[in-house]
Amino acid sequence: MRIITLCILFMLSGMLAAQTIDNPTFKARSGSIRNISRIERTPKSTRVYIHVIFRPHWWIMVQESSYLEDADTGEKYKFKGTEGIETNKKVYMPESGEMDYVILYEPLPKETRTIHLLDPDGIESNTYDISLVPQKVGKVNPLESIKGNWFSTEQPNKWEFGIYDSISIMQNRIYRNENIRKKGKRIELTMKDKQDGTIVSLLFTPQKNGDCKISVNHAAKAVYTQKRSLTSLVTADKGYQDFFHTDSALLQGYINNYDPRLGFETGMIYLSDEMTRNDYPTVIQINPDGSFHCKFFIKHPVCQFATIGNSWIPFYIEPGETLTMCIHWEDILAQRRARESNFPLKNTAYIGKCASLSYLANNLKKQITYNYNDLSKSQKTLTPNQFKEHFRPFTIQWKQIGDSLEHIYGVSEKATSLIRNTISQEIGETMLNFLMSRPYYARQDSTNKVLKVQEDNSYYDFLKEIPANDKTMLVGPNVNIFINRFEYMNPLTKAYQLIRMQNINNISTQTEIDKYTADLNKSMRLCKDSIINVLCDKANPLLWQISKVRKLKYELQSIKTDKVAREYVEGLKKEMTEPVLITAAEELLRESHPEEGKMSYQLPEGKATDIFRNIIRNHPGKVLFVDFWATTCAPCRGGIEATAELRKKYKNHPEFQFIYISGEKESPKTAYDQYVEKHLKGEACYYVTGTEFNYLRQLFQFNGIPHYELVEKDGSISKENLDSYNIKQYLEKRFNNTK
Repeated sequence: MRIITLCILFMLSGMLAAQTIDNPTFKARSGSIRNISRIERTPKSTRVYIHVIFRPHWWIMVQESSYLEDADTGEKYKFKGTEGIETNKKVYMPESGEMDYVILYEPLPKETRTIHLLDPDGIESNTYDISLVPQKVGKVNPLESIKGNWFSTEQPNKWEFGIYDSISIMQNRIYRNENIRKKGKRIELTMKDKQDGTIVSLLFTPQKNGDCKISVNHAAKAVYTQKRSLTSLVTADKGYQDFFHTDSALLQGYINNYDPRLGFETGMIYLSDEMTRNDYPTVIQINPDGSFHCKFFIKHPVCQFATIGNSWIPFYIEPGETLTMCIHWEDILAQRRARESNFPLKNTAYIGKCASLSYLANNLKKQITYNYNDLSKSQKTLTPNQFKEHFRPFTIQWKQIGDSLEHIYGVSEKATSLIRNTISQEIGETMLNFLMSRPYYARQDSTNKVLKVQEDNSYYDFLKEIPANDKTMLVGPNVNIFINRFEYMNPLTKAYQLIRMQNINNISTQTEIDKYTADLNKSMRLCKDSIINVLCDKANPLLWQISKVRKLKYELQSIKTDKVAREYVEGLKKEMTEPVLITAAEELLRESHPEEGKMSYQLPEGKATDIFRNIIRNHPGKVLFVDFWATTCAPCRGGIEATAELRKKYKNHPEFQFIYISGEKESPKTAYDQYVEKHLKGEACYYVTGTEFNYLRQLFQFNGIPHYELVEKDGSISKENLDSYNIKQYLEKRFNNTK
């Protein structure tokens, strides 16, 4: 009996022994605000020590919804409490931006070796594969000593090799790691091209200073470093020889420290045609190994953004080119932690002919931005002339920055045009943005005398300095925003006051109505031409021509007669100086007045269509009004609430159904459930994954929401231009106001 007792006590002592793991390793994490500095295992609890790094005076919250999960068994261990911080309460960060506390969970079994720290309500709180086993000092994989990005020592920031866990990047191509072995002090890596299967051998010879000699297929060695320089040199060029040129472009690359459990399998490029207003969002497919690719068509060189994990990574690319990127997940987490979209992604690297201008685009925008909060404050406290003077030092500073950058990148006309045009756009956009919200604020506060002061024409003097005839202005990263502000600026509203409306009571036919509409649009356009001529000191500049084509998208919706629409477009084409604008106008005409007369189209076969069909299959034989929306989108909510009575009227209609689709990224689950319960209870609501919503964006070609589609009974997609505000009239006409 004594022997049995001793054995039991011995076993218990082994089970109950405390264990401490300092700075435990992990495989992946969704946020970097909360860092695990220590884990203590005791018989009573598992103590997780958290060190927080966050913006001073911003709040954090520890919620009871978090738990530990055994990575091997899936067994969950509940939250028990906290030390050093209150639970379920906003706690504001101190001035230091650092804080420590402890979260207590149920005790873990002795055999548990790897855990996840998970919180279904905290998107930045998940950490995966946390090791509870002390790291052994032993044989190290040779790959560990050569992993990372290698840059030329002769050409600053020229990235040539990227070596990672399972893949490598070289010469603008992605390879799969096949074999690695150590040969004395040297390391040999054998790789296979993912595209064509070519085998390549790399030989690494580490240097004492941390650099490395690298040889490709036993050719001559060159020295490479993992240290980044502050500036990138560009290849000399004489500008764009063929600026407008439609071709495909390929963006590919690797996300370092990516894990599919981070909650996204895709990224997006929110492409759009600034001449037609048509959107072409394109999905970036991310593979489990972190590699990604995305092919798309562009009409000219562009500065764009790859949206990965809600971060926007800039790049520059030209038609027909391939650009390879390396993105560090920890950089994205640092940007999230800073809560600053312009926070530098310092480890992002590029390979390809467009690499040097991608580096420039990455760095440029950060240096010439005007804070949104400062702008909002200025709108309420400064008159237009006061803001003009307030903003003058910023314009001077930005131009000085531009001069300095041009001195560095002056051998490249492409680089200098990108610098000048980006600065011009930022100045113009800020000046126009200042005026945009003032009428709204004036309605909110009728006593604010500052908001009653209107700008005069001198406010727009900055337009004379903008290169409005320079086609390379279209390269800029925010050109769509600038053109939007330009085409709707206040002085152009004077045209509506100058054009006298005719009496249309005697007009009886649709053709006569359309001719009147076309003549009115033309008169308005000519009146605006004269205003633009004065403000820009240029007659019919290219940017204004683009604005006229963009407006055509909506003008043609009000002209029903094909002949009148074609005549109107032919007249507009005579005002265009670039063939690409003529082509864009013709494209818009075909969209609004198709020659075949078909008013619907069938969806192409593919993954996105399968996702959509799985939704609409639940409503066979009905016309479907599909609303793509989000809880975070005020116009979306407004549209939903505006149709409340209409939905009641058509509820259980034998031929018609409202459908609502939102994504987990666009609508946080708790907010989504609450909104649906209050405003969409009993409706056909579908909550899809972020990846599924991305593919639906691509399928129906929309960047912004709300977005609406009308699905016919046969599953084809109608070309009717409907939204939540005109759907009532359409339904009354189609279904004769009956259920």
